[in-house]
Amino acid sequence: MYEQYIPPQIPTRQSYIAEEEIKNIVGQIDPKNILDNLCHALKGEIFNKQIGKWEVAGEPLANEACRGWINSNFSPILSNSSTMGILSEQQFSNFMIGTIKSVLREFRCNLEKYGFVEPGPGYKEGRYENKGTPDTSRMNSIAEMIFQKTFIVYSRSVGGSENKRVFKSLTMNDSGGYGGHEEKKSWVNRILGR
Repeated sequence: MYEQYIPPQIPTRQSYIAEEEIKNIVGQIDPKNILDNLCHALKGEIFNKQIGKWEVAGEPLANEACRGWINSNFSPILSNSSTMGILSEQQFSNFMIGTIKSVLREFRCNLEKYGFVEPGPGYKEGRYENKGTPDTSRMNSIAEMIFQKTFIVYSRSVGGSENKRVFKSLTMNDSGGYGGHEEKKSWVNRILGR
């Protein structure tokens, strides 16, 4: 009823720029893109920019079961909430140690399931014997790819660097232009009275 009397809110150029900058920052470094690219690389695919599609470039590094474990295990970890956290260097080290132990243990316990040794007689029935000499070179390559991606995401949280960068670009100012020139302050500083 009264909506017709309320003037529409017109976004100012400054708020538009800040919002676009944040979208750009977050979009470029979105951990979901990092995980998606990792999964495609493990399938042996590369992205063809000319046609905008993933194409098979060679043999898959990891089989379906291994890729499934990587995706399900790292989807919750490699997220924007991980990058927006505030970690101390010790916490960062502990996360990386935990990731390394987890991946290596999983690979060692599932050599046959993940295709690092030749399939045994019970492979098709889901009985894995883990016998044989593992393809440690391929295991190490896959593990290293996981460690690098995890390191990239978590290192952005050390000392809250990503958090500070994003929130620093969010500034409050007089969007209507009625107050003259006002010093820009982040909304966090305004809440804290700084």
